Amino acid sequence: MNYKIIIILFLFGCLGINIFSETLNVILGYYYPDVYIKEGEITGFAVELLKEIENDSTLKFDIVVKNWGEAYSDFISSDYYDLIGLIVPNKERKNQLKFYKNIITITPFVMTLYDNNYSYDELKKFSVGVLRESFLLDVLQREGFEDIKIFETNEEIIDELLRNEISSAALEDERIVNSYLILHDLHPHIRYVKIFDSYPLTFGSKKENEKPALNVFEDALKKVLKSEDYKLLTQKWMGIASTLALEQQKMLSERLILFIICLSILFIILVILYQRNKNILKVLKNTNLKLNDSYNEISSLNKKNEILNQKLTKMYKIFYDFTKDYDTTTILNGIIEELVNMIPEADCGSIGVVRGDQWKIIAAHGFPDEIYNFTLPFENVIKVGSHVKEVKNLSSHNINIPNSQKDILKKVGAYEIKNSLFMDLRDSQKFVGNISVSTKVNIEFSESSKQIMEIFARLIEIFMDLKLKEKEAIDAYNYSLTKLTIVAERFDSETSDHMNRICDISYALAKKLGLDEEFSQKIKTYAYYHDIGKILIPIEILKKTGKLNPSEWEIIKKHPEYGADIIGNAEILKVAKNIALYHHERYDGNGYPYGLKGEEIPIEARIVSLVDVYDALRSERPYKRSLSHIESINIILNGDDRTTPAQFDPEILKVFIEVVEKFKNRY
Repeated sequence: MNYKIIIILFLFGCLGINIFSETLNVILGYYYPDVYIKEGEITGFAVELLKEIENDSTLKFDIVVKNWGEAYSDFISSDYYDLIGLIVPNKERKNQLKFYKNIITITPFVMTLYDNNYSYDELKKFSVGVLRESFLLDVLQREGFEDIKIFETNEEIIDELLRNEISSAALEDERIVNSYLILHDLHPHIRYVKIFDSYPLTFGSKKENEKPALNVFEDALKKVLKSEDYKLLTQKWMGIASTLALEQQKMLSERLILFIICLSILFIILVILYQRNKNILKVLKNTNLKLNDSYNEISSLNKKNEILNQKLTKMYKIFYDFTKDYDTTTILNGIIEELVNMIPEADCGSIGVVRGDQWKIIAAHGFPDEIYNFTLPFENVIKVGSHVKEVKNLSSHNINIPNSQKDILKKVGAYEIKNSLFMDLRDSQKFVGNISVSTKVNIEFSESSKQIMEIFARLIEIFMDLKLKEKEAIDAYNYSLTKLTIVAERFDSETSDHMNRICDISYALAKKLGLDEEFSQKIKTYAYYHDIGKILIPIEILKKTGKLNPSEWEIIKKHPEYGADIIGNAEILKVAKNIALYHHERYDGNGYPYGLKGEEIPIEARIVSLVDVYDALRSERPYKRSLSHIESINIILNGDDRTTPAQFDPEILKVFIEVVEKFKNRY
C-alpha cells in the first residue's frame, strides 16, 4: 500500500512540474565566451547562466544559436522569440526593446597589425571590419570611419585582418581574439589603437511582449546574479583575458585539488560508516539482553562521528583555501596549526623542506619563533618513508647536530617531546621535506590521528607541486615580459641600469615602509616592467628629441594602459599590472590615465612613481643633462615647472628622502 501511495505522489509531482513550468524561446548570437560549441554541445557563459535560471525557477528555455547579425535580424522581424542575448542596451535599441539587469561588462576596441604604422585617426580613412548588427557599427560611424566592412562572424573579421584584407578590426571583447588565436595556434603581432569605454551586456525582449513568464525571468535573473553560482560562472568564462593559458592552468589545478579533497572525504566517510555499521551489527548479533549497552555504544559512535565530520568539514575549508591567492607561508602555517588542533594528542607540529643541502622549518605551531632558525644538514634529517610513522625519543635522533642547533632545540622546548608522528613529503619519489606533530606527554597516537596526518601530508604534497608549477608559469611569463621590456629599451632612451635602479630603490623603500617581504619582492620584480607599454608607442615619438606636440603627448599617455593590457588580468600578476597602469597617477589627482587621487592609487604604484621621477632627474637624456642628488631632491621637495611635491604621497616621500641616500652614488 505504501509503495502505491509513493508512486501516485511521484506522478502528481511530475505532472505538477510540467503544468507549472513555462517555456521561453531564446535566440543567442554565436561568439565566445557567451556561446561556445564544444564537441557538438552548446555551452558558454550565457548558456550556463540560463541553466542556473532554470534550476532556480519554473522556467524552461528553448535555445537557438545563430551568427549575431542573423540572430538580431530574426529577433526583430519575428514574434517567435521571447529573449535575445547577450546584447548591449544602446540608445537606438532601447526604443523598441526592454532590457533586464546588467549581467557583465565588455570593453570593445579597435586593433591592427603591429607593422601597420598608422595612428588611430589615420586608420579611419581605411577599411575596418565589424560584425553585422553590432552596436560598434554606430560607434565607428560616430568616430568618423569612412570604409566600414560588415562581416557575419568575428572569426571572419580576425582572419581578414591577419591576411591584410582589412586595415583594422573593431571587436567587442578581447576574449574573442584570444580564443581564436589559441584555437588556431597563431601568434601574430597585433596592437590596440583604440580602447573604448566599457559597455554592459544583458538579455532583451520586445516591449510589446507581455508574457507573464518574462516577469518570472526578470525576478529569477536578479536572484541568480546575487548567487555564488553566478560568481563561479564569471570566474570560469569571463576571467579569460590576455593570460588565458595561465588562468586555464590555474583553473585545472583548482579543480584537481577540489576533486582530490572530495574523493578523500568520501573515502573517509565510507570507512567510518562501514566500521560503525559493522560494530552495530556485531552488538545486535551478540544478544538482545545488551540493548542498553548497544544504545550507549551507538550514541558514543554518533558523537565521535559528529566530531569527525566537523574535522572533515574543517579540513575541506582549509584545503579549499589552496585555490585562493594566499602566500605559501600563510597557507602552510595555517595548515599545521589546524592539523595540531585536529589531532587530540598533539601539542605542536612543523613542516620542513629541503633547500639545497640543508633542511629548514618553514611552518610551525606550538613553538616559539626561534624554531624558524633551526636547520639541519640533509643527511641528519629524519626520513620515515611515504607513510606515517611514530617516532619516540626524538632527542636521540639529534645527537650529531651542531651545538648551535641543539641550543635552539632547548630554547623551543623540543627536548620535552615524548612522542611524534612523522611523514615524508616527496616529489616523484624524491624526498623534499617532512611534516610532523608531537606530544609532550607519554601517550600513543590513535589510528584516526595517523589517518588524518596522512591525508594532510598527501594534500600538502599536491599543494607544493602545484605551487612549483605555478612558479614555473610565472617565471616563464616574467621572462617574456623581460624580453618585451628589453625591446622597449631599444626604442626608448631608458637603459637596463635605469630599470635595475628603480627596482632596487623601490624594494628598499617598500621594506622601510613596513611592507612584508613577499609584497616587497613583487614590487622589486615588477617595477622593471613599469614602462613596458612603450613598446606599442611609435618609435619616432619615443626617439623625438624636441618637444612633443599635443597629439603626440596624448599617444605617449596611452602607454600605461598598453602596459596593463600586455600584462593581463591574472590575479597573480596584479602588482605588475597596478605598477604599469598607475605609475603616472599623481597623489594630487593630476596624473593619468584616470586622474586617481590619494590612496585610490595602489601603494606599489605610488612607490614606483616617486622612484621613477628621481631616477629620471638623475639620468642623462638626449634632451636634458643629468642632475646631482642634491638638485634632484630639491626639485622633488620644492618643485619646478614640471614637478610638484603635491604629486607624491607625503608619507612615502618622507621615508624616500632617508632611503635614497644609500643609492645616490649609483649614478
